[in-house]
Amino acid sequence: MFNFKIFNKVSTEVLTIKNDLELNSEIQLINKYKTAHCENYRKAIILIFKERGYTRAEISQLFET
Repeated sequence: MFNFKIFNKVSTEVLTIKNDLELNSEIQLINKYKTAHCENYRKAIILIFKERGYTRAEISQLFET
């Protein structure tokens, strides 16, 4: 059985981080992604890029360099 409390907690944390980072530029977000140790932090940054219209392939390319 899936534990919805864990799912909601993670989602809330990711959304909170995302809201804190939304005003950062693409370069700032890329640098923060590369130095992040927290998976939720990385998920939040990916969500921001998706909302800005980047495709999965473009996002992958941004983080490769």
